[in-house]
Amino acid sequence: MKNRAILILILFITIMTNAQEKLIQEPILTGEMAFKIVQKSITQAEKDGLYVTITVVDKSGQTLAVSRHQNAGVHTIRASYKKAYTACSQKRETAVISKGIKDGTIPEDIRFLDENILIMDGGIPIYINGKVVGGIGVGGAHGSEDVRIAKAGML
Repeated sequence: MKNRAILILILFITIMTNAQEKLIQEPILTGEMAFKIVQKSITQAEKDGLYVTITVVDKSGQTLAVSRHQNAGVHTIRASYKKAYTACSQKRETAVISKGIKDGTIPEDIRFLDENILIMDGGIPIYINGKVVGGIGVGGAHGSEDVRIAKAGML
């Protein structure tokens, strides 16, 4: 009986070791990380005297962190979310998508893929170890300023 228990234990350990070797580990964007990204972007926006909303989403497009300056337009809440969502979903900057639509390298009907797609500058995908784990979107300033503020959050 004792030998049988030892064999079962050895078999269990072997199975668990093999299972752990096959376990896929993926990077994840946490709420704490998202908050830090938003804070860095806020710092840049305040330094520039710009009234914006900043949204960070995870890889499934769910909001992890958002901050709206009290003087930012109400539309900037939804715009910043959609920019973050689009950058994450398409795994590229929204400015790149916009340029691609204009020069014909990206089909114009991309904007109809989902109701949350917004093709305006200011959305940046967030990468960890080469994988897209989320996106940041900034709304409320001019396109190039939105991009600069979003990128400041990534530094």
